[in-house]
Amino acid sequence: MIADLEPPFVLIKPAVSEEEFYALEGEDSDWEFLDGRLVMSPASNRHEDVFRFLMIVLGGFLDERGGGALRGSRFPMRLDERWSPEPDLMVVREENLGRMGAQRLEGPADWVVEIVSASDLRFEEREKLPRYREAQIPEIWLIDPFAETVRVEALTPDGYGVATLHHGRLDSTVLPGFWIDVAWLWPEPLPSTMACLREILA
Repeated sequence: MIADLEPPFVLIKPAVSEEEFYALEGEDSDWEFLDGRLVMSPASNRHEDVFRFLMIVLGGFLDERGGGALRGSRFPMRLDERWSPEPDLMVVREENLGRMGAQRLEGPADWVVEIVSASDLRFEEREKLPRYREAQIPEIWLIDPFAETVRVEALTPDGYGVATLHHGRLDSTVLPGFWIDVAWLWPEPLPSTMACLREILA
């Protein structure tokens, strides 16, 4: 019975138009538009810690080295009239910044990062990754802080190469020079963002 379910829940409202989604879309909206549905997936403390860590180190790298723009989880990436997902993080390279408007990015980002939510551990893999591949996003990271893995998908002329990492150095294919040590993502508390950024930039 519904009364027996314990939160957090993934909430889904079906049969919603793109116009309805963008009418309510704003900084205070927690909804994504996925395949003609409004979807809300609550974030856990662990999710937010990893999000904040990557937002700071990746944002700091771009501030120092340039190469593109970074957006967080409240900025839609419009892929078509039924899909405007909001990745936890996305990078748009400089040559594609003309597609970034005040309300959304038109077309796919160059790199998206999704962090698994405690409310549904396979939600991103099941719902979003197939559409990201269809859009041919060049680089996709799926971070699971509960299993302590990063699934990396990088587009090649022969399709997507896939690797799963528990530790070790992970270099971005989209932003030359940016890397992380995957093991930075698992401790509680997470390591100093400034110390990690200095190591990346060294």
